[in-house]
Amino acid sequence: MRIALIRRVSITGFDGVNRFVVKCDLERDELKVANADCAIFTEVLEHLHYYYVPSVLEKINRALKTRGHLIPTTPNIASLFRRLKLLLGKQPIYRRHVREYTMEEDLELIKGAGFNMVESYYSLISDSTYINANQEDYPGIRDYKDLIRITFKRPTTTNILRTLAYPLVKLKLSLRQSIIIMATKLKEPNTASTKIIEKIVL
Repeated sequence: MRIALIRRVSITGFDGVNRFVVKCDLERDELKVANADCAIFTEVLEHLHYYYVPSVLEKINRALKTRGHLIPTTPNIASLFRRLKLLLGKQPIYRRHVREYTMEEDLELIKGAGFNMVESYYSLISDSTYINANQEDYPGIRDYKDLIRITFKRPTTTNILRTLAYPLVKLKLSLRQSIIIMATKLKEPNTASTKIIEKIVL
């Protein structure tokens, strides 16, 4: 899969400062960026072929300055919603995702690319918002009562599963759908990190 990220174009921010955005194929190209302060890598990891994941994280490491931040978010393959789908004989991985990971796997990959963990947690946001609803209904979804209301209005499999899962994921954090991590660049990446993904895949 070719991941389009960056083309060298200048964007003027609200503060009047020019910033550069780079577009490239993360699986094949270098970022050609150095000393960046932060890389926000949200909902991308699961779209990469897993053999490329260590090298992609290493490229991001090289693009950051020392102590620069990496903020990845990714789906939790061990979430209750995905377990329920599997029990029903449904494919738990979203059709456009190559592979999804557990928190432990995410942390191992990121540490292997030369990052130090600052914080990692399971977010509840996807458990209440990724539902089958009309466009006008989304802004009004704030809590469990709204989720029940939408499910009665549109009793799809997804909505029913989310409604059933929500009370449990409120109590058991590791059953939530989203993983959020904050890490800092500790060192230059180890080129032998491809062994990490081999361990995870096998």
